[in-house]
Amino acid sequence: MPMKWCYKIFQITVLTIAAALLGWMIVANWQVNLKLHLAISAWIGAGLFVLFIGATIGLGSWWLSRHQTSWLVAALMGLTILKFPLVAGLKIDPTSDFWNYHTLAAFSAQGFTWTQLLHHGIVGNYVVFPHALNIANGYSLVAAFGGANFFVSQLINIGCTLVDMVLIYWLVARWLSRQLGIMAALIFYWIPAYWLYGTLLNGGEPFFFTSVLLMMYALTRALVPLTTTTITDRRLYLALAIVMTVVANMLRPIMGVWLIALGLMSLCVLLKSHHLYRVQVRQLLIYSAVVLGLMFTATNLDSWLYGFKVAPAQVETLYSLATGTDVKSHGTYSPALQATVSHELRVAPTLTQAYPRITRTMARTLQTNLKQIKPQLGSFVNEKMQGFIREDYGYDWSLYNLSHHPGLLNRHWFYLAPILITSATVYWQAMLVIALFSVLMGLGLLWHRHYLNRYLLMGALLLDGCTLSALPLEVQGRYHIILYLPILMLMTCGIAGAKLWWRQIKQSWWQGPCQNQCPNGLLAFEAH
Repeated sequence: MPMKWCYKIFQITVLTIAAALLGWMIVANWQVNLKLHLAISAWIGAGLFVLFIGATIGLGSWWLSRHQTSWLVAALMGLTILKFPLVAGLKIDPTSDFWNYHTLAAFSAQGFTWTQLLHHGIVGNYVVFPHALNIANGYSLVAAFGGANFFVSQLINIGCTLVDMVLIYWLVARWLSRQLGIMAALIFYWIPAYWLYGTLLNGGEPFFFTSVLLMMYALTRALVPLTTTTITDRRLYLALAIVMTVVANMLRPIMGVWLIALGLMSLCVLLKSHHLYRVQVRQLLIYSAVVLGLMFTATNLDSWLYGFKVAPAQVETLYSLATGTDVKSHGTYSPALQATVSHELRVAPTLTQAYPRITRTMARTLQTNLKQIKPQLGSFVNEKMQGFIREDYGYDWSLYNLSHHPGLLNRHWFYLAPILITSATVYWQAMLVIALFSVLMGLGLLWHRHYLNRYLLMGALLLDGCTLSALPLEVQGRYHIILYLPILMLMTCGIAGAKLWWRQIKQSWWQGPCQNQCPNGLLAFEAH
């Protein structure tokens, strides 16, 4: 079979899977919100709010793209400052993982070693989840300079969102256009659930998201340098890309999906024009080899960093699989399994003896769970998708972490649930619908040489990989934050294609019939 057809079949497969997943997400998200029995007035208000935000994003990106960069900087800074009144009005008292991150960070910043924290029982089950230790360690570095006040963690996450907007703008502007870069940054900023989560709480997702974007920025500068970039600059950018990839994997161990997607995408490009990318091939090989080597030694790296033996990756993976196949918890957090881990760590004489016991227990639990879900596999997987894709995590976690402070906003936050949750849902549904439109457009563009094809393929690869790798494991609403990146990529491509299509329609309108110049409207997309 000719290489051209193999490439087309690969593209069709990836985009078709992405379209199916997006359609499933749209349906699953509606199923979740129908169970909430929200009033029609809440849906109408949320719809009007999202339309207003959409119009603001469209007009704002158009206006800012026609003015100096200083206006864009001022706009992004102003949007960031808008978050501080909410931080001042809502008094957060961290609980659950957020309390653990904050407590561990505070003790570490005060001079306690991680070994001392382990012996005092403060590390707890986190020896089995080294990525959680890494999140707490990240906050401890900040607390060492800014103090242990919870506001410092909130300030860091707000700062991460500002950096994310700048990086999203730069990446999209580099590959597509300045206006689309501004639009993508504003779409990301206004995601309601993440707006609340990244403002009020100290989760690891903002650190992770910023690390991934920094990696993409550095890799872009290394592989497709500007004309003023020197060889030394390229090497430094490649080193930064390696470091940020490893950091992102330490915060959430899913960067293997990125490497696979990057490898497949690179193979597709290189098979078509290998001679044009010899330097990039060498850099990609160095990048992939070093990152893979560091990923395989992640357990040893974490053990060296904390001064005690953390659990091998197999232990955490089996725990997540056992939790993700638990029918009673619908594949979400399981208190029973957490209690089992705590018991094994408590009764075992040493950590090295506890880990094999936990591994055997989780393996047996996984086998039992698989037998239980086999008769109801379809409904169970759909429930997991509902738990994974739900967009109420921002409001729910902020409500769960509110202190009993008598502030006015604290007292009334509970009653804001309908409008806040429906706004988050409608906004998220709009993003999914636009991404689905983009994928369907990509399937149509496959038969034409078009500059958007590669971008659509990369976005679809990341969406497929991040979704399919997450569903077998434990799911929570906040875990789908990683999907914002590929969905933003797909949305931006779809908007770019729609703009070109609209431009072609306007030209046809003013010039009359095509006069044999445009036998196929899609061909007009080839000009960029």
